[in-house]
Amino acid sequence: MTDESWEQSDSERLSALLNKREATHGDAHQTFTLASELITSLMIHKEGCDIQPHEFAVINILHKVARIISGSYTDDHWDDIEGYARLGKKLHKRLTEPGQGG
Repeated sequence: MTDESWEQSDSERLSALLNKREATHGDAHQTFTLASELITSLMIHKEGCDIQPHEFAVINILHKVARIISGSYTDDHWDDIEGYARLGKKLHKRLTEPGQGG
């Protein structure tokens, strides 16, 4: 396989992946715009304070919400939200327990 055909194969695989993702995640520009607006709102509310680990879980949830709004139905988005929520809850609880600095 020549370098040129290898690059073409990679390009074709990437194009196929992006087309598949657009079907479930929606138009990238629309999804990224909505996600950035949601995350910007969070950051404005935090007034420039550092993001805590549980808040990063919230950011991931917001990104999944943008995909749900912009894309088509897929269990994956909802399952990921459940996972991020469970992890965020655990991290937030740990942060606010006595002796943990919360």
